Amino acid sequence: MKRTIALLLLLTANGYSMTIGELKEALKNNNLEVKQSIKSLESAQFQKRADLKKFFPVFNIQASASRFYPYTTTTGKAWENDYNAGITATANIWNFQTRTKVKIDTAQIESQKLAIDKTFEDIYLQGISYLLQLKGAEKKIALRKKELENAQKIYRVARARYDQGLVLITDVLKARANVEKAKSTLIATESEKEKIETALQSLLNTDRNITADVKLSDNLTVPSAKELVKNAVETRKEIAIQKLKIKTAELSVQSVKDGNKPSVTVSASYFRESHDLSFENENYNLQVSLNWRIFDSFQTKYAALSAEKEKEMAEIELAKLKNQIKKEVLDSYTDFKTAKANLENARSYLRFAQKTYERTLNEYELGVSDLVSLLSAYNEYTNAEENFTDNLVNLNIAYYKLLKSAGMLGGSK
Repeated sequence: MKRTIALLLLLTANGYSMTIGELKEALKNNNLEVKQSIKSLESAQFQKRADLKKFFPVFNIQASASRFYPYTTTTGKAWENDYNAGITATANIWNFQTRTKVKIDTAQIESQKLAIDKTFEDIYLQGISYLLQLKGAEKKIALRKKELENAQKIYRVARARYDQGLVLITDVLKARANVEKAKSTLIATESEKEKIETALQSLLNTDRNITADVKLSDNLTVPSAKELVKNAVETRKEIAIQKLKIKTAELSVQSVKDGNKPSVTVSASYFRESHDLSFENENYNLQVSLNWRIFDSFQTKYAALSAEKEKEMAEIELAKLKNQIKKEVLDSYTDFKTAKANLENARSYLRFAQKTYERTLNEYELGVSDLVSLLSAYNEYTNAEENFTDNLVNLNIAYYKLLKSAGMLGGSK
């Protein structure tokens, strides 16, 4: 609790360096979609209470006053007054349909709870992706600054060689243009970082600055595809929700059949009445009513058959959902393996591009290489650095996507 309060205080301060664990807590407390899902759950809980209360008595107070003419007496016709007031209590103490409706409400509440977890998992994965992208953007900004330093170094070397009369002014101009290009690239990367941060702020419902306190790991491992699929089928919230839909469909069939079962209503009333305002006459009434529909021209039968088809469709939907989830897990597993392979290629590409750039720079300083070759090697090296960072971010995102598809990311609990 103390950590949650501290987190909220930090989020409302000037800025916050956020870990993935802290992101989870912040989303639970701040995300508007999660709050909306919780309100939907509360609505279902109140509806269950309302249905339960149908077994309890309803009290009504009634009062009336009337005057009518003619009223014949021994003395002739006259106006007659009638006043009455009282209270009535009515309770439907036995109703199979209401009992089944309460069971449906219970299933829907469980479904809503699972839906909150599913919503949170979707948002949590989105938040993790933004946080990892933010970290990648921060690393790319650092790379861009280093690239600007390298571009300025190339410019200084070209300028020195021009001052020595070893190269033409063209080399200086090209090197200067390369510096300006590096500055523009840095600005574009900073803009990209701001957009990612804005998206994360929107998810967290805050306008405070956020930096990513996460590690982009290149050594991630996961269980086998078979184990991941098995875990997904057992734990994914969508499957549990669909099973509850099947249960709700079964209860709906029962609710239709309950229409032909008896219901018992009890009512009691107490009234006082008179022809003036004395209300001297008392009137008591107690009534028990049994309502039992014994024949409805087969309406209930066909309505139940229709509801049965809804249940069968829900069962087919469950089978489709399992196949869809299996495919999602296997696709995510393939994406993860591909991301690992791409990262290794990017690492090798970066290593050779760096060596090529360093060697070409040294050769240019010695006068055995030209500026075109140097700038080509420089651009290749910057591309390799960016490619490696992008692939590192993609690997980490693919890892969390795989965890989510296998039901291993963690819900709002």
